[in-house]
Amino acid sequence: MQCCCRLKTVADIVIGSPDHNTLEAALGAAGLVNTLNGAGPYTVFAPTDAAFSALPAGTVQALLADPGGALTDILLYHVVGAKALSTDLSNDQRVVTLEDGKTVKVTINADGVFINNARVTVADINADNGVVHVIDAVLLPPKTVADIVIGSPDHNTLEAALGAAGLVNTLNGAGPFTVFAPTDAAFEALPAGTVQALLADPGGALTDILLYHVVGAKSVIYRFI
Repeated sequence: MQCCCRLKTVADIVIGSPDHNTLEAALGAAGLVNTLNGAGPYTVFAPTDAAFSALPAGTVQALLADPGGALTDILLYHVVGAKALSTDLSNDQRVVTLEDGKTVKVTINADGVFINNARVTVADINADNGVVHVIDAVLLPPKTVADIVIGSPDHNTLEAALGAAGLVNTLNGAGPFTVFAPTDAAFEALPAGTVQALLADPGGALTDILLYHVVGAKSVIYRFI
Protein backbone atom coordinates (compact mmCIF):
# COMPACT_ATOMS: atom_id res chain seq x y z
CA MET A 1 0.00 0.00 0.00
CA GLN A 2 1.62 3.25 -1.10
CA CYS A 3 0.66 6.87 -1.11
CA CYS A 4 0.65 8.52 -4.52
CA CYS A 5 2.26 11.89 -5.16
CA ARG A 6 -0.94 13.89 -4.75
CA LEU A 7 -1.87 14.19 -1.11
CA LYS A 8 -5.23 12.66 -0.25
CA THR A 9 -7.41 12.33 2.82
CA VAL A 10 -7.03 9.39 5.16
CA ALA A 11 -10.36 8.13 3.79
CA ASP A 12 -8.99 8.28 0.24
CA ILE A 13 -5.99 6.20 1.28
CA VAL A 14 -8.21 3.48 2.78
CA ILE A 15 -10.59 3.50 -0.17
CA GLY A 16 -7.73 3.35 -2.67
CA SER A 17 -6.05 0.39 -1.00
CA PRO A 18 -6.60 -3.15 -2.37
CA ASP A 19 -5.93 -4.51 1.13
CA HIS A 20 -8.62 -2.56 2.97
CA ASN A 21 -11.92 -3.46 1.30
CA THR A 22 -13.55 -4.54 4.57
CA LEU A 23 -12.46 -1.38 6.36
CA GLU A 24 -13.79 0.67 3.43
CA ALA A 25 -17.15 -1.11 3.62
CA ALA A 26 -17.27 -0.65 7.40
CA LEU A 27 -16.52 3.08 7.20
CA GLY A 28 -19.23 3.45 4.57
CA ALA A 29 -21.79 1.53 6.60
CA ALA A 30 -21.04 3.57 9.71
CA GLY A 31 -21.20 6.87 7.83
CA LEU A 32 -17.64 7.80 8.73
CA VAL A 33 -16.19 8.40 5.26
CA ASN A 34 -17.22 12.06 5.27
CA THR A 35 -15.76 12.43 8.75
CA LEU A 36 -12.39 11.10 7.62
CA ASN A 37 -12.57 13.32 4.55
CA GLY A 38 -12.79 16.31 6.89
CA ALA A 39 -10.12 18.71 8.03
CA GLY A 40 -8.79 16.52 10.80
CA PRO A 41 -6.02 15.97 11.56
CA TYR A 42 -6.53 12.23 12.04
CA THR A 43 -4.37 9.21 12.64
CA VAL A 44 -5.96 5.99 11.38
CA PHE A 45 -4.74 2.56 12.45
CA ALA A 46 -6.04 0.60 9.44
CA PRO A 47 -6.63 -3.16 9.81
CA THR A 48 -6.22 -5.12 6.59
CA ASP A 49 -8.79 -7.47 5.09
CA ALA A 50 -6.76 -10.34 6.53
CA ALA A 51 -7.08 -8.78 9.99
CA PHE A 52 -10.87 -8.67 9.71
CA SER A 53 -10.91 -12.24 8.36
CA ALA A 54 -9.10 -13.39 11.50
CA LEU A 55 -12.08 -12.38 13.68
CA PRO A 56 -14.47 -15.17 14.73
CA ALA A 57 -16.79 -16.35 11.98
CA GLY A 58 -19.80 -14.09 11.50
CA THR A 59 -18.32 -11.15 13.44
CA VAL A 60 -17.88 -8.82 10.47
CA GLN A 61 -21.37 -9.58 9.17
CA ALA A 62 -22.88 -8.93 12.60
CA LEU A 63 -21.02 -5.63 12.91
CA LEU A 64 -22.09 -4.46 9.44
CA ALA A 65 -25.70 -5.30 10.37
CA ASP A 66 -25.49 -2.87 13.33
CA PRO A 67 -23.48 0.01 11.91
CA GLY A 68 -24.61 2.58 14.47
CA GLY A 69 -23.62 0.43 17.43
CA ALA A 70 -20.56 -1.71 17.98
CA LEU A 71 -19.22 -1.12 14.46
CA THR A 72 -18.96 2.63 14.98
CA ASP A 73 -17.39 2.13 18.41
CA ILE A 74 -14.75 -0.22 16.98
CA LEU A 75 -13.97 2.04 14.03
CA LEU A 76 -13.60 5.14 16.22
CA TYR A 77 -11.23 3.12 18.42
CA HIS A 78 -8.93 3.01 15.38
CA VAL A 79 -8.90 6.81 14.94
CA VAL A 80 -6.95 9.47 16.84
CA GLY A 81 -7.92 13.12 16.62
CA ALA A 82 -4.36 14.25 15.91
CA LYS A 83 -1.55 13.46 13.49
CA ALA A 84 0.77 10.91 15.09
CA LEU A 85 3.70 9.89 12.90
CA SER A 86 5.79 6.89 13.92
CA THR A 87 8.43 9.31 15.19
CA ASP A 88 5.83 10.76 17.58
CA LEU A 89 5.19 7.38 19.21
CA SER A 90 7.10 5.99 22.18
CA ASN A 91 7.13 2.73 24.09
CA ASP A 92 4.36 2.40 26.71
CA GLN A 93 2.65 5.52 25.39
CA ARG A 94 -1.13 5.76 25.73
CA VAL A 95 -2.87 7.39 22.76
CA VAL A 96 -6.41 8.73 23.15
CA THR A 97 -8.85 7.61 20.44
CA LEU A 98 -12.15 9.06 19.25
CA GLU A 99 -14.01 6.20 20.95
CA ASP A 100 -15.13 8.07 24.08
CA GLY A 101 -11.56 8.89 25.04
CA LYS A 102 -10.49 5.25 25.32
CA THR A 103 -6.79 4.73 24.80
CA VAL A 104 -4.60 2.35 22.83
CA LYS A 105 -1.19 1.34 24.11
CA VAL A 106 1.95 1.70 22.00
CA THR A 107 4.64 -0.94 22.43
CA ILE A 108 7.96 -0.61 20.64
CA ASN A 109 10.40 -3.51 20.88
CA ALA A 110 12.74 -5.63 18.78
CA ASP A 111 9.75 -7.18 17.00
CA GLY A 112 8.38 -3.86 15.81
CA VAL A 113 5.76 -1.28 16.73
CA PHE A 114 2.49 -2.51 18.19
CA ILE A 115 -0.82 -0.78 18.86
CA ASN A 116 -2.31 -2.90 21.63
CA ASN A 117 -1.61 -6.36 20.17
CA ALA A 118 -1.66 -5.30 16.50
CA ARG A 119 1.65 -4.92 14.70
CA VAL A 120 2.21 -1.92 12.45
CA THR A 121 3.13 -3.35 9.05
CA VAL A 122 3.24 -0.09 7.09
CA ALA A 123 3.80 3.24 8.85
CA ASP A 124 3.48 6.91 8.01
CA ILE A 125 1.26 6.97 4.93
CA ASN A 126 0.75 10.70 4.85
CA ALA A 127 -2.47 12.43 3.86
CA ASP A 128 -3.39 16.08 3.71
CA ASN A 129 -5.54 15.63 6.83
CA GLY A 130 -3.43 13.14 8.78
CA VAL A 131 -1.65 9.84 8.53
CA VAL A 132 -2.49 6.15 8.14
CA HIS A 133 -0.65 3.25 9.74
CA VAL A 134 -1.50 -0.25 8.49
CA ILE A 135 -1.97 -2.88 11.24
CA ASP A 136 -2.37 -6.64 11.13
CA ALA A 137 -5.20 -7.05 13.67
CA VAL A 138 -8.49 -5.38 14.53
CA LEU A 139 -8.41 -3.29 17.72
CA LEU A 140 -11.30 -4.07 20.06
CA PRO A 141 -12.16 -1.37 22.60
CA PRO A 142 -12.03 -2.48 26.22
CA LYS A 143 -15.24 -2.63 28.23
CA THR A 144 -14.94 -0.11 31.03
CA VAL A 145 -16.96 0.42 34.20
CA ALA A 146 -18.49 3.43 32.42
CA ASP A 147 -19.62 1.17 29.57
CA ILE A 148 -21.35 -1.14 32.05
CA VAL A 149 -23.25 1.73 33.65
CA ILE A 150 -24.21 3.24 30.29
CA GLY A 151 -25.32 -0.14 28.95
CA SER A 152 -27.51 -0.93 31.95
CA PRO A 153 -31.29 -0.36 31.73
CA ASP A 154 -31.37 0.13 35.52
CA HIS A 155 -28.81 2.94 35.78
CA ASN A 156 -30.15 5.77 33.62
CA THR A 157 -29.99 8.32 36.43
CA LEU A 158 -26.43 7.35 37.31
CA GLU A 159 -25.49 7.61 33.63
CA ALA A 160 -27.01 11.10 33.43
CA ALA A 161 -25.25 12.12 36.64
CA LEU A 162 -21.85 10.88 35.44
CA GLY A 163 -22.34 12.75 32.18
CA ALA A 164 -23.38 15.97 33.92
CA ALA A 165 -20.37 15.79 36.24
CA GLY A 166 -17.96 15.06 33.39
CA LEU A 167 -16.86 11.76 34.91
CA VAL A 168 -17.52 9.40 31.99
CA ASN A 169 -14.05 9.89 30.53
CA THR A 170 -12.55 9.34 33.98
CA LEU A 171 -14.30 5.99 34.32
CA ASN A 172 -13.28 5.11 30.76
CA GLY A 173 -9.66 5.49 31.86
CA ALA A 174 -7.13 2.86 32.79
CA GLY A 175 -8.29 2.52 36.40
CA PRO A 176 -8.68 0.12 38.00
CA PHE A 177 -11.95 1.24 39.57
CA THR A 178 -14.60 -0.22 41.81
CA VAL A 179 -18.00 1.42 41.34
CA PHE A 180 -20.88 1.12 43.80
CA ALA A 181 -23.69 1.78 41.32
CA PRO A 182 -27.07 2.97 42.68
CA THR A 183 -30.01 1.95 40.52
CA ASP A 184 -32.70 4.28 39.24
CA ALA A 185 -34.92 3.01 42.06
CA ALA A 186 -32.24 4.02 44.58
CA PHE A 187 -32.16 7.58 43.23
CA GLU A 188 -35.97 7.71 43.21
CA ALA A 189 -35.96 6.89 46.93
CA LEU A 190 -34.22 10.19 47.69
CA PRO A 191 -36.39 13.13 48.85
CA ALA A 192 -38.37 14.80 46.08
CA GLY A 193 -36.30 17.27 44.06
CA THR A 194 -32.93 15.98 45.27
CA VAL A 195 -31.80 14.51 41.95
CA GLN A 196 -32.87 17.61 40.03
CA ALA A 197 -31.01 19.86 42.47
CA LEU A 198 -27.85 17.74 42.18
CA LEU A 199 -27.97 17.74 38.38
CA ALA A 200 -28.34 21.52 38.45
CA ASP A 201 -25.02 21.80 40.33
CA PRO A 202 -22.85 19.15 38.68
CA GLY A 203 -19.53 20.60 39.76
CA GLY A 204 -20.47 20.69 43.41
CA ALA A 205 -22.35 18.18 45.53
CA LEU A 206 -23.12 15.91 42.58
CA THR A 207 -19.44 15.30 41.83
CA ASP A 208 -18.69 14.76 45.52
CA ILE A 209 -21.47 12.17 45.82
CA LEU A 210 -20.47 10.34 42.65
CA LEU A 211 -16.80 10.15 43.64
CA TYR A 212 -17.93 8.75 46.99
CA HIS A 213 -19.23 5.75 44.99
CA VAL A 214 -15.86 5.08 43.30
CA VAL A 215 -12.78 3.33 44.69
CA GLY A 216 -9.44 3.47 42.90
CA ALA A 217 -8.91 -0.28 43.05
CA LYS A 218 -10.00 -3.48 41.31
CA SER A 219 -12.49 -2.87 38.50
CA VAL A 220 -15.73 -4.32 39.80
CA ILE A 221 -19.26 -2.92 39.87
CA TYR A 222 -21.52 -3.52 42.84
CA ARG A 223 -25.21 -2.97 42.15
CA PHE A 224 -27.34 -1.56 44.96
CA ILE A 225 -31.06 -0.90 45.13
